[in-house]
Amino acid sequence: MITSETPRQNTPSPTESRANYGFALYLASKTAFVVYLAWAFIPSHWLECIGLTYLPQKYWAITIPVWVCCVIVVITLLYTAVNMLLVPPMNDPRILTDSFARKTVNEVRPGGIPTVSDLDLSEVCKTLYLDSKNAN
Repeated sequence: MITSETPRQNTPSPTESRANYGFALYLASKTAFVVYLAWAFIPSHWLECIGLTYLPQKYWAITIPVWVCCVIVVITLLYTAVNMLLVPPMNDPRILTDSFARKTVNEVRPGGIPTVSDLDLSEVCKTLYLDSKNAN
């Protein structure tokens, strides 16, 4: 039985539910930012007059954004440093080959295609950089 429904494909455009969730998150983030700015800039006695008495100190209005920015910088630097530590030195043989390398097999049927293998670095250098005069 052949159905006329087309299979669902991945597209960059959002589905209805994702678009609704995205719009709700957009509104929530804008509202939270406006509330944060109001708490940070409106004097405490005005907030107490309208009944908002249990709020954090204004000190945290500066401390939290500065802390977040510092954490982002430290994480970026640590990520770079760890990656530099994990790279082997230039004279390490692990740069040239690894345990998954396939050795070259010279057995090829006449007119056949050679098997897939990794090329030895010395053979590549001989082919690319050795003059034909010096090959003998």
